[in-house]
Amino acid sequence: MARTRVVIDTDPGVDDAVAILLALASPELDVLAITTVSGNVGLEKTTLNARRIVQLAQRRDVIVAAGCAGAIAGPTHYSGDVHGADGLGDLSWDEPDVPLHGEDAVELLRELVEAGPLTIVAIGPLTNLATLLGRYPDVARLVERVVIMGGASFEGNVTPAAEFNIWADPEAAQRVFAAEWPITAMPLDLTHQATLNDDDLQFLRSLGTEVGRRTADMLEPYARFHDEWYGNRDVIMHDAMAVYELIDPSAISKQGVQVNVETGGEYSRGATWFDRRRDHAESRIRVGLDVDNSKFVALLRERLATFR
Repeated sequence: MARTRVVIDTDPGVDDAVAILLALASPELDVLAITTVSGNVGLEKTTLNARRIVQLAQRRDVIVAAGCAGAIAGPTHYSGDVHGADGLGDLSWDEPDVPLHGEDAVELLRELVEAGPLTIVAIGPLTNLATLLGRYPDVARLVERVVIMGGASFEGNVTPAAEFNIWADPEAAQRVFAAEWPITAMPLDLTHQATLNDDDLQFLRSLGTEVGRRTADMLEPYARFHDEWYGNRDVIMHDAMAVYELIDPSAISKQGVQVNVETGGEYSRGATWFDRRRDHAESRIRVGLDVDNSKFVALLRERLATFR
């Protein structure tokens, strides 16, 4: 079976890092590049973090390219520290020697789309993808699929209405959901079903590898945050769901929907409205519903154990 050509568009981010490592350890996927965007932390830090993760995985064949430093409508003034000041749990890292690609992320995306079937895994704010559509309006018909971690129906995580990746640039999200490419969305309603616990962190440490140790160390402050916020240390693997969908499309149940993004509203800016009525059963946009966490965790353990 041919491997799926993939670009990961991301704002690393602890759970982004786990998603990237899962993708890099999965033979089903041919990860060509990681493109970065401002989000969990600023662009300089997200780009540095992408280079750190690629070096950690010893995958210098993967291109890292920096993208957009701010949302389409301007700064979102996010002041959260869920992922630490540096975005990866404030660990000590050696300076990575993974190079930064000479072109910006949007131009690299265009080139990779034109080179052959491409799936874009978007696990950060959607600014790079919206900018791609703005520069090259016909590009959407060439993209095989876009898998997005973003949105929520029942509860946001940065406001009561909005999930972070959409809230950070709702104008970009609206443009991306309106484009012609096939989309699969992984909202909070799904991702809150995917968690790692202390036993999983201990398993990662027991591997005796740099990837295992660093992943557990990155997840530890994330677990403390979850304990403060949700009352338990189970860490939610939001972004890994977008990668898991590519590894095993049957693992996550889905339904056809239409999506609109609220770009105004005093209380609802960044909210996603998933129209789940049966009229949209065959829509080009599908949304994830349910996942078996035990199967996901087993696969994640298996794949991360392959790093040496």
